[in-house]
Amino acid sequence: MGITLLLDTHVFLWAVLEPEKLSPRSLELLEDPDNALLVSVVSAWEISTKFRLGRLDGAKNIVRHYQQALSGLGARSLAITDAHALRAGSWPMDHKDPFDRMLAAQAHLESVPIVSVDSTLEKFGSVRLW
Repeated sequence: MGITLLLDTHVFLWAVLEPEKLSPRSLELLEDPDNALLVSVVSAWEISTKFRLGRLDGAKNIVRHYQQALSGLGARSLAITDAHALRAGSWPMDHKDPFDRMLAAQAHLESVPIVSVDSTLEKFGSVRLW
């Protein structure tokens, strides 16, 4: 019986472009066919923004073929709801990155762990796997 996992943006990018950067545990979680993988639409926004700004040159194919990258990984998109937005915006934690705040809110409200190297997400009470 598998679990549902929310992938942090960098984990999605690494899984598609540079899987050798993933920890052995993360790679095992992503490759387990019983696990359901979610990638937030906030990751699409973050990737396309950073690509536009010249900070993610290697993401050109993901930006152009986002749905193919998702399906190739066996992941599905997680939409942003009003509840996600309200939680992300109202958390009193001192963390200014709006992308991380949204991912933490989604993980919290969807009751799913987030696969991430970023331990600061734990400030939000997120269960982080790496």
